[in-house]
Order: sequence, then C-alpha cells, then structure tokens
Amino acid sequence: MGPVMICTSAFGADLVKRSGQAGVLEHIRDAGAQGVEIREELLSDHDMPLSRLREAIEQASLNCVYSAATSLFDEQSRLNTDEMHQALTRAEELGAQWIKFGLGQLCAECIDDGAAALKAELADQTLPILIENDQTSCGGDPLIHAALHRALGSDLFGTTLDLGNGYWTDHDLSQAASRLGSRVRYVHCKAVTHVNGQPRACPPDDAARAHWSALWHHFPKDVPRAIEFPLDHDNVSATARHVEQLKSLA
Repeated sequence: MGPVMICTSAFGADLVKRSGQAGVLEHIRDAGAQGVEIREELLSDHDMPLSRLREAIEQASLNCVYSAATSLFDEQSRLNTDEMHQALTRAEELGAQWIKFGLGQLCAECIDDGAAALKAELADQTLPILIENDQTSCGGDPLIHAALHRALGSDLFGTTLDLGNGYWTDHDLSQAASRLGSRVRYVHCKAVTHVNGQPRACPPDDAARAHWSALWHHFPKDVPRAIEFPLDHDNVSATARHVEQLKSLA
C-alpha cells in the first residue's frame, strides 16, 4: 500500500485557474488521498501569496509535490537555470516535500556535461528532485534517464515515471520500468486513449491497472503514486474509488 497524491490538473485547468489550487484540496482530502501535486503552470492570483496556499495544504494535512512548469534542459541541451531556481524557490515557499521537473531535450551526447551543470547549480540543494520522463523525444527516453542518473550519482535525484507519456514519445513502458525502476521515487498514473489520432489521458480500466500492477515489482514497494487523469470535481466518491485502486498497487 502506497500513498496516493492527486495532481490539481486532474480537475481541469479552467476550474483550477478560476478557483485557485486551494479550491480542490478539500476534495483531495475527502477522497482519502495523502497528498497534492501543485502545478506551476496553473498558478494564478488566487494562489498568491504562496504562504496562504501552503497554509491551506497544511490545514488539509496533505503532503505536497511541486511540479515545475519548465523542464530542466532546453532544446539546445542547456540547463534552464533561471526557471529552475524560480521553481525551487516556490517549492520551498510551499513547504513541498519534493519538486518534479521534466527532463527536457538533453541529448545523449550531452549527458555528462548536463549532469555536471546540474550538480554544480544544485550543490547546496536539499529538496529531493524528481526527474520525469516527459513528452519530449529526449526527455521521454529511458536510456537517457538511466545514463543521466549514472552520471549524477546522487541520491538527491530520483525518477518520476509517468505511465502514459510513452504514448506521446513512442517509448515502451515496460522497458522504462525495468531500466529506471530502482530510481523511481514517484509514479504518475494515467491511462491513454486516442481521439482523432491523438493520445489523451483517461482513467485506467481493469486492463490498464493489471498492466501497471505487473510492472510494480520494479519499484520501491511504497512508492508514492499520483492521479494525473481527469476527475469529476463534483464526485468525491468516484475519486475515492480511484484512490483505493491506486493505493493497492504493489
């Protein structure tokens, strides 16, 4: 049994931006989840100052993951230094227990230089950093992630494994789970359907959950897992069922 987080984006960008991310915390708590993933791209005036959002998270007795809007590396495999530090500052203001970044376009030839730059910039950092297989061609490649973690050689960095992003990048989930499993510290859970030929996140059915369960032995037993598929803000009981189903993955 592992803790379940819920991404605020699961309730839809329009609702979250209209009410602020604090507006979904009660739903998350009442559904039995243990934490919230705050999305930087959804921050609005309703969320400011961040000290107020932090207080709301603490009052709901929820853990917090802060999801940065900008990936670690840009299209030239350069570190997005300013955006990274801004996200770290916001995560600290929120009292987050973890911060998550997409890897971005770090090419295979640039891994050693990228790792060196990352370690130099974060030499004094203590907040655990979770690097996600994102929806970019390099950032979704489990081979690049595995090589980066070898080059980093630090427990400060872990992997966020998104179970659906491979549909955008044509990378195999089973391969990603086997190659990155020991590094996984956080799992993004979403199934994927196709609409007009394009992948779209959706809730998992029995087959998807069975597939995930078959891969779970690669991960630490109690790894936190997050709902990143669409939820109905008006149906707490449905969310609670999803929470219980994900909690039991092991």
